[in-house]
Amino acid sequence: MIRSGSEPGISEPGDLESCKQNYSIKAEFVGLIEQTKAHLRFRESITPCDLGLSKESLEIIRSWNFSAKEAEPRLQAGQAKQPKQVKHAEGVVQLRGEGDPRAALFIVAEQSKRGVSPYAGPGGELLLKILEAIDLNRGTVYITTIPCAGPVTGAIQRIRREVEQVKPKVVCTLGPRAVQALLGVKDPLEHLRGRFHGFDAVPLMPTYHPSKLIHDAALKRPVWEDMKMIKARLGA
Repeated sequence: MIRSGSEPGISEPGDLESCKQNYSIKAEFVGLIEQTKAHLRFRESITPCDLGLSKESLEIIRSWNFSAKEAEPRLQAGQAKQPKQVKHAEGVVQLRGEGDPRAALFIVAEQSKRGVSPYAGPGGELLLKILEAIDLNRGTVYITTIPCAGPVTGAIQRIRREVEQVKPKVVCTLGPRAVQALLGVKDPLEHLRGRFHGFDAVPLMPTYHPSKLIHDAALKRPVWEDMKMIKARLGA
């Protein structure tokens, strides 16, 4: 604004201060708009099953991305490692599984093909990511398998012997058949997961097999909830 008696193009000090204030308000307003847009983009990116999760948890389960379409060309039948021989006072005991024979976490995974490592294929790769999320890896856990079809009586007896020798703090089953066989129940997995059960005096946490997460991303959240409870129990 040019006042009467002032030279053309020269603003009064009050006008200059007003311009500065207006500029500051405008910059703040633009900043708020950008923050709102960023928040809306974030809200659009999450699904209903993500609601209520912390940012850290969201980042973890999103790192488990592995679409079924991407997985197909990566399917490989990796060979299982040779069983370990562990010396005990009563002699040499042979373990059928893989990993640390003194692991705190004992995993029982469903197996569709004999002689194939449970870490093979996209489901196995995803399992490694899940273990990494709770600060574990294939060298710090013990994993054995149970057939996903046919009789399981022999497998259950073998798993009992393995648990007795490994002496884990926690047993984790992957898939419905594994938990139903070990607990001797027919309840669906969704009714069994989310809490600990007892298997030969060892806490047992059932959860979904990682291969299921490839086809149903909504299962990532319950698996992560189960893993957090396992991590807490291992640290106890």
